[in-house]
Amino acid sequence: MRQNRFDTLLKIVLVVGIILIIILGGYILFQIHTERSTARDGAVETGVSGSSESSESVEKTVPEAPENIVAEASSSTAVSTESAQPDPSKYDTSDNWALILVNSSHPYPNGYTVPVTMVENGQATDSRCAAHMQQMLEDCRAAGYDPLVVSGYRTHSQQIQDFDSMTGMYVSEGYSEEDARAKTAESVALPGTSEHETALAADIGCEHNTAIDSSQDGEAVQKWLHENCWKYGYALRYPAGKQRITKIVYESWHYRYVGMTAAKVMYDENLCLEEYLEKYVEPFTSLEDLDRQAMKTLGLSYTGSALAES
Repeated sequence: MRQNRFDTLLKIVLVVGIILIIILGGYILFQIHTERSTARDGAVETGVSGSSESSESVEKTVPEAPENIVAEASSSTAVSTESAQPDPSKYDTSDNWALILVNSSHPYPNGYTVPVTMVENGQATDSRCAAHMQQMLEDCRAAGYDPLVVSGYRTHSQQIQDFDSMTGMYVSEGYSEEDARAKTAESVALPGTSEHETALAADIGCEHNTAIDSSQDGEAVQKWLHENCWKYGYALRYPAGKQRITKIVYESWHYRYVGMTAAKVMYDENLCLEEYLEKYVEPFTSLEDLDRQAMKTLGLSYTGSALAES
């Protein structure tokens, strides 16, 4: 009897043991599965995170798309082009014909001929600025002065005659031919480089003093003209203190039409024509382009500059 009870108890213990082993085994398998899943998920998450960080890093180092660069460059170019336009208050491009530069190093264009109008005293000027000249003279007289145009437009042959005449005078005073020509060039332009040949310049004296020399410096007429000529589009072409630039001595009587805009700027800023062109015109329009445009307004073809000769 006791033996049967013992056998039964043993069977129960074995069954319970087996059940416990099965349960324990299942638990262990569950844990192993869980750990593997966690590790796998962690690896995937780490991989995604790493990929994201790498992408972000790439985004920081890869240059912008070409279209963005082109768009930005175009925008920059547009701004640059816009900022490179001339200031109309300083440079009126419609007056290019009046801004033609004529000096010892820049002769007027070959074949340059203009229509001229007689203003007074047998003197003529470019027809396009004749009304301005006449108005300036009338207003000067209305102010109580007696201006007189002593020398206006000169033909090339007249310029040669004037240059040779003064050169001969210096030679008679003992100068060598070379020195006489150099001395003459300080006050009389070499033929082909004279503003008078463009018909845009005029020497203005007084009815009581027609001498075109330093005796004009103290005349009241010149004082009025110096202060007011810009209102009519004229500039004192060879101001005091500018000989180093113009290569011509101070001429208190020599006036040049440059257009209304340029005349005011030159007056306000005390600029000679060379300085004005360099500062406000040449950044946008070359001197050769001025020559071309001046010729075009006259219906002439540009073929280069005239050769100075005497």
